[in-house]
Amino acid sequence: MKADVSAYTFRPENRYAAVVVGQGQVLVDSAVNEQAEITRYRVQSTAADVVGPSGVPKVSGGFAVSVPPDGADLLIEPGRIYVDGILCENRPPAVGATVVSTGAGGTVDVDSATAGGVPFAAGQWVDVITSTTTRTQITAVTGRRLTLGGTPADAVAGGRLGVVPVTSLRHQADRLPFDPFAALDPDRVSAGAYRVELDVWHRHLTPVEDPAIREVALGDAESSTRVRTVWPVRLAAAGPAGGGRCGAAGPPARATLAASTVPGPPADAPCELPDEAGYRGLENQLYRVEVHSVSATEVVLKWQRDNASMAGRVLSLGSTLLLDDLGPDRERGFTGASYVEITDDHLELEQLPSDLIAVAGTPDADLRTVTLVSAPTLARPDRHPRARRWDGVITVDPAAPAAPQTLERGVQVILGAGALRPGDYWMIPARTANSAGGGTIDWPRDDTGSPLALGPQGIVHHTTGLAIVDADNAAFLTGPANLRDCRTLFPPLTAIAAADVSIDPTACAFAGVTTVQEAIDQLCRGSGDGCCTVTAVPGPGWEAVFGKIPAGASGLICFPVGSYPTPSPVTVTGKGNLVLRGLGAGSVLAGTGNEAVLHFSTCAGVVLDSLAVTAPANSFGGAVTADRCGDVVVRNCRLTIGAAPAKQSACLQVSGGTLRVTSTDFAVGNRQSGVVAVDSFDTVVADCRFRVMPLAPTDIGGAVTTATALERIQARRLLVSGLGNARAGGPGPRVGVTVGKQAMAFGSPPAVRAAWAASIAQSYDTMKHFQKALDKVLRSVFAGHAGAPAAPIASFVTDRIIARRTAVMSQAVVVAGQTVGDVRIENNVIAAAIQGIHIGTSHRGQPRTGPADVTGRVAIRGNTIAVLVPAEGARARHAIFVGNVDRLRLTENDVRFTNLCEGDPIASDGIRIYGFIGRAMTVRDNVVDGFPGGITLNLFQARGAGQANLTRMWAVEDNLVSGASTPITAAGPLKSFVKFRGNRPGPVDN
Repeated sequence: MKADVSAYTFRPENRYAAVVVGQGQVLVDSAVNEQAEITRYRVQSTAADVVGPSGVPKVSGGFAVSVPPDGADLLIEPGRIYVDGILCENRPPAVGATVVSTGAGGTVDVDSATAGGVPFAAGQWVDVITSTTTRTQITAVTGRRLTLGGTPADAVAGGRLGVVPVTSLRHQADRLPFDPFAALDPDRVSAGAYRVELDVWHRHLTPVEDPAIREVALGDAESSTRVRTVWPVRLAAAGPAGGGRCGAAGPPARATLAASTVPGPPADAPCELPDEAGYRGLENQLYRVEVHSVSATEVVLKWQRDNASMAGRVLSLGSTLLLDDLGPDRERGFTGASYVEITDDHLELEQLPSDLIAVAGTPDADLRTVTLVSAPTLARPDRHPRARRWDGVITVDPAAPAAPQTLERGVQVILGAGALRPGDYWMIPARTANSAGGGTIDWPRDDTGSPLALGPQGIVHHTTGLAIVDADNAAFLTGPANLRDCRTLFPPLTAIAAADVSIDPTACAFAGVTTVQEAIDQLCRGSGDGCCTVTAVPGPGWEAVFGKIPAGASGLICFPVGSYPTPSPVTVTGKGNLVLRGLGAGSVLAGTGNEAVLHFSTCAGVVLDSLAVTAPANSFGGAVTADRCGDVVVRNCRLTIGAAPAKQSACLQVSGGTLRVTSTDFAVGNRQSGVVAVDSFDTVVADCRFRVMPLAPTDIGGAVTTATALERIQARRLLVSGLGNARAGGPGPRVGVTVGKQAMAFGSPPAVRAAWAASIAQSYDTMKHFQKALDKVLRSVFAGHAGAPAAPIASFVTDRIIARRTAVMSQAVVVAGQTVGDVRIENNVIAAAIQGIHIGTSHRGQPRTGPADVTGRVAIRGNTIAVLVPAEGARARHAIFVGNVDRLRLTENDVRFTNLCEGDPIASDGIRIYGFIGRAMTVRDNVVDGFPGGITLNLFQARGAGQANLTRMWAVEDNLVSGASTPITAAGPLKSFVKFRGNRPGPVDN
């Protein structure tokens, strides 16, 4: 580092643990800096010992490399990585923005043209943050206006969102933007494999590089400087495409430098000490010897007696430099400079040689100019150029025998053979004579008193591989096999699992086994089938494995990695306890028909463990169904169901018995459901993730004639809502019509009210005639034959519904039926659902007398639910619905609401509790955001003896509701039993 320090005294071999300062003792800068280096060395060594040479926290998955669709760049995911114990963080800051226009080619105005000091640029990828995160590409930048490839579906003109730049090879904080495929670049990427590397090093920053460091309150006084961890992402050739090693070759042997003092020529000046003084300077100095450039024929070293700490920003380039500051005086400033180095951000970050030019004449202190013998050619004005003072230059022939090279005042150096790079440096503290014995330099010596040859003190580069990527001459290849991850992930010490512990598989001859978990799995399979009763064979006909287990018998069926095509349902009936175990996403049961992939009936028990089951679009049976089986367990699985025009199936459907679903990923197609349990007497759904699969590109947009049956039904509800007596009124302006002698009115979005008035008559004889008239207009709209009066209605349906199609799941978790036992739903993440969790018991034909259908104990805790209403609207939407339960604990859930339906007439509740509730109910510590209705309770008295005198403990406490017109309401004959406390906002505590 080029700081104005007296010496750099930290040496690990001294094993110092701390710097101790006594009273009355002088505290010098080198002691303070040594303490900082002792601490940093200990922290980095500890991290390297714990993490290893390189490691990424398993929970964050940072620095993952991906190839965008156009293959023009490499994207680096946010997170942390440790390289030789050095923490590197990729956390690009979010920049606020105002939406100007939406859709493809939408524009936003950002609050700042830069993010973390890096300007936004065309071609850069960004994450746009609304209620969801959308990754898109900047197509153009004009001032602070960004044109994007697309905007999120819930972005609205005039609204606010966040823009987070995605770190990439082309756009990163520690390298200037560049095109790796530029035609004229000699280092351009060509066909082959490349190792994506982090080059980690510490960069010293002063107010010249970062003016924010300067403490303006001190005026012209200098303040402390900083050391920044930089980690530019680079590419290294790794051989032909498809090959390459994650580990880089070891660095070559580094060159060395030995420093000493020698007698100088006879002293003519009266102020110079005698020859035998060694170092003959009159001031204590910290000499810096630095490599300027390296070639096969010469090594250019530059040196400066104040650690090259004098630098200034260049305001104008040319043979005469205009600087912002020439320094404090002739001894330390540019006034006494012999050479000036002109560099910039690009040259420094890329460790490239810069311009080093001799000074011609005396610098002008008044004009702050320095005249050089020639103009600089490498530094550029748009890359923050800066000048640095040097006092001398030495040229060394690397092929010649090592020989002493004199700097000045009796200080000499000997450069040894080895590899060098620009920026390598050594520091030589020189101290004046304090006795007749003369001055000296602080340099390590051996037992004979000869100076030791030391490698460079810096810059120390630490390198690790992130991935191997294949490329052709024009782009990075985007196939799954063209990108190989090189990162090493490590878990927290409190969450180490068998999959995190490596083993040597040689003794057991386990091919391809690297972890304890894989060894356990291999042991379970054993030689032959091992612990497995039978093992399925990937490929057609695999379902014959169930025939090997007799009726009523139990067994473990193992599914090795592979694909198990299922053109028709696999029905398993009358078995004992079955365990189906695979290897996670590698064992895929893929259905191609329109019925269930797996159907179990009247089995004693079924366990699905670490399997992926996929049902196609328009499937009526879903992925897995179980009917009248004893215990059904699903864990560590991935269940997928494709889209359908309307709700018709679920990933998992269970009827009867018990159900326990844990740590399972549900990928739910449009309008379908995740888990449906009917008449289950014990249900657990915990630690699962429910996400909706995106629509196919062909399903987005289109003409009004492409509207699905469900969209037509929902559109009619939206276009014609709340038909009733005109005098009764309704929300907002309405469309009036006379039916018989009765004045009627209905609600409709503002954009189509005039179209309705022009498309229907003012009066009709009967309601039947009026309904036929409405239906006729709508049929013409959906047939594409709408006349001029109804054209706005057709445009509304096309623009506000068809063009805004988005995928939503109908329901995530449903527990229903006539006989339902205990239910526990906790710690699940549900995204883009019309209904999140729905629990209720009832049945058709239930008599009005006798006990009601009531679920047992229900606990709903710690779930995160995002409700999404699509553009055409939807009925019965809520995050959590509970109806008819004996005991209820609903706590610590976080629910939010997004509505894409314009003019939506249907109310929505975040949490809705309805019907008969037993003696205990707790609704506590929930967060409800954005719903029109926050928490709604409709409470009734169950039928049967003793209900009137039942002691009830019902509490609604410490809930937070935001954005609701009716935050918390209670209705029904038993509402007075509810105790409200600490809700914000909410009813007054009672």
